[in-house]
Amino acid sequence: MKRFILILIPLMFVLQACSGKAESVPTEVPIELQVTEIPSTEAAQISIVHTDIPQGGTEERAYAHDNENSNNFDNKDVRFGDEFQKNRFERPFTANDMQYLPDIDIMDFGITSDDQFFYIRIILSGLDPATNTLTGFYGVEIDQNADGRAELMLATKPPYSSEFTPNNVVAFADFNGDIGGPTINRPDEGFAGDGYEGIVFDLSQNIHPDDPDLLWARFVEGDKPAIEIAYKKWIFKDVGERFMWSVFAFDTSQGITAKNFNIHDTISEVDAGSPNKGNANYPIKSLAAMDNTCRVPMGFQANGSEPLGCFVNGPDVAVTVEEKDDGNTSGGGGGVKFGLPQLCLFNPVFCK
Repeated sequence: MKRFILILIPLMFVLQACSGKAESVPTEVPIELQVTEIPSTEAAQISIVHTDIPQGGTEERAYAHDNENSNNFDNKDVRFGDEFQKNRFERPFTANDMQYLPDIDIMDFGITSDDQFFYIRIILSGLDPATNTLTGFYGVEIDQNADGRAELMLATKPPYSSEFTPNNVVAFADFNGDIGGPTINRPDEGFAGDGYEGIVFDLSQNIHPDDPDLLWARFVEGDKPAIEIAYKKWIFKDVGERFMWSVFAFDTSQGITAKNFNIHDTISEVDAGSPNKGNANYPIKSLAAMDNTCRVPMGFQANGSEPLGCFVNGPDVAVTVEEKDDGNTSGGGGGVKFGLPQLCLFNPVFCK
């Protein structure tokens, strides 16, 4: 069964969701569902038989290192990797008291593949000391035309299993191309867009594009634990396997708000605080217990001008686009679109 969901109100991941049908011009059918735990997947799984189960990547495709704090967290200070202006955050600490969260500290991230799947591995500094498990939300943003506006966001939710399961992973989509605001890699005060306003995969709500095997996740044990997200390569079949990608980790206390996922557009630097003792806004305040990375190219050579991209000996460019009003007032953006919607061009299966 093919169902897509339009988020019509601000969404805190696993705490609030809406149900409806998202098309290229989504129809508003607001049905609010309040939950305080992981939604039961029992009902949704009764009629689902999984045939394509990921086994693990066999070909190395890309690998990168993130700034991490495993050796200096006692200093309660981050000197590198946190740049509020560029939506780059290195904050695996609690608010105010700066207690270290090893299961939120990203160390490395990479992509492997096999014939059917891409596998994105997010390697973390350690486990949550209280539970000896991974307890956060982890995920990846995928930007298929390297314009700084990701079309898809794949996110996991605990608890985790060492076996691949599709039951605790969700795919969000930006149908109208407004994520990032007018200036893609700089803060936009008063941002009025709706960010990732759609859900295109969530088996707890029986939402999938006629492929319940599209998306999976598992916990990988080791000295440096990891979350691995597997997703079908067929979503790139019409445009080729070329994209930018970045990963993130959020403590469940911080949560994920899909509407505001370019976070520096929706909070001031003063309110967010800073993990750098040399910054006047130190310590971390409202924006705590999270970590993200710059974007890495997959399938092409970056030139350094890609918004939100990792530094590759190129210029740092603030990309600004004009506001466009197409008269469509559905969604939180009030009809204002900051970029041309790309999701339906790159992944038309999600827009049928």
